[in-house]
Amino acid sequence: MKQIAIIHFNTPELTEACILSIRKVGCDWPITVLDNSDKRPFNKRMKLVKVLNNRKQQLIDFDAELKKYPDKCWDMARLSNYGSVKHMMSVQYLWGVLKDGFILVESDVLLAKPFDFLWDENFAACGKAQWFRGRCIEKDRLLPWLCYMNVLLLVKNGAKYYDPSRSWGLQPGGMRNPNNWYDTGAPLLEDIIKTKPQLTARLYPNLDKYYIHYCGGSWRGDDMKAQAEWLKNNEKYWEQVDNSDAKIFVCTHADFKPVVKNEVYEVVDSRSGGDAFKDVPGPFYSELLHMYRVSKRKTLPNYIGFVHYRKYFDFLDAVPSIRKNIEKHGAIIAAPVFLGMPMRDQWGTWGNIEDLDLATEIVNEKYPALLPTWRANLAKKTMHPGSLHVMKREDWLEMVACAWDVANEFLKRIGGNIDKRINENPKKYHIGEMEFTDLLNERRVGGNICERIVSAWIDWKFPNALQVPMVITAQKITPNDVKSKKK
Repeated sequence: MKQIAIIHFNTPELTEACILSIRKVGCDWPITVLDNSDKRPFNKRMKLVKVLNNRKQQLIDFDAELKKYPDKCWDMARLSNYGSVKHMMSVQYLWGVLKDGFILVESDVLLAKPFDFLWDENFAACGKAQWFRGRCIEKDRLLPWLCYMNVLLLVKNGAKYYDPSRSWGLQPGGMRNPNNWYDTGAPLLEDIIKTKPQLTARLYPNLDKYYIHYCGGSWRGDDMKAQAEWLKNNEKYWEQVDNSDAKIFVCTHADFKPVVKNEVYEVVDSRSGGDAFKDVPGPFYSELLHMYRVSKRKTLPNYIGFVHYRKYFDFLDAVPSIRKNIEKHGAIIAAPVFLGMPMRDQWGTWGNIEDLDLATEIVNEKYPALLPTWRANLAKKTMHPGSLHVMKREDWLEMVACAWDVANEFLKRIGGNIDKRINENPKKYHIGEMEFTDLLNERRVGGNICERIVSAWIDWKFPNALQVPMVITAQKITPNDVKSKKK
């Protein structure tokens, strides 16, 4: 069973925020909190969180263990209340409780991104190593802030997390004795390295981009004011967001496995529109078809967003407060992508420039207030991906109505059949000139017009929109109807 372990010591606010951040990035695994507190216990009741009470050392007798080493270090280790020794003992104890293994998360860590990739049973441990090359005292170690431990494999091969002979502070000599410098996680990494090829670790040098770390929350002392300030400054990672008045639709034309877990998302499939849309030429409208279908629903949330089945905002599972962001910025949009050339020239490299000019005529006739921004966008070398946006319902409905109207008017003026237009003008559509040509892109003229309408609309209506980076999460899927035509 996949699970998480947290060791808590007198920092209930940090531990609670840590758990909330775990949930916010979409991880719903069971969490075990080992509470070693002597002053401020963790009493918060939370779903799928089990607390092991060691507040009176009824599970792990730290004092008895420390008494075994009368000549132990009395300098830095004492100042930190032998925190490293106790932490290693705690992890070793959890090996006997959570025997299937677990991901260890430090109590003063806030998760910034999904981290479930760390659970990899092909390895004895996964995490980030801290190397001390060229320095004689510190021992290399597996950082305990965020790491996976395959307990079954580690125990089977005789590895240890806590070893008194390799624990910082238990041996005589203080900081002058290099044997003292086995900090938390050092004995484990040493065992894994020594026992190769039986055990291997998978190390991620950039793992720290998945979390932020308060560092030392359990041994700094009574610094609750500093902790509170840190939590306030980083509330975006742990604050529980109520997005019940919002929905982000994930548009698709093919089978795929959603990569997100946040309930704010809803998949809409262009293949299941019902009889009301049976005569709509889906490829022509592309993502616009999804938007139009949603716009015709009887009930809609106050805030509406769209992403693509393989293109998302980079917040993925950890969706921020949509209401607060819309109130502040007017809209949430994808950061502009670079086209390499002006938008009009870019259209002409793969499509019929007459189509874009016809769309311009329609905008001029029906939406003259949009025209200046539309023309300015055609001259720019960037655009906002039109299938990634979030805004108020009334703004969104107005935008979709405009894009649908322009696309419909375009289809009407070309005679209602884009396939016929392409077949009669193959050179204008560059048919046969480029290897990637498969008619799919050429047939989705309405969707391409829509994307540019949305980009211009956003620049026109929301000059202060919040721009969020776009991430691509999957390979492009070609619909079955296009695959068959290729054959």
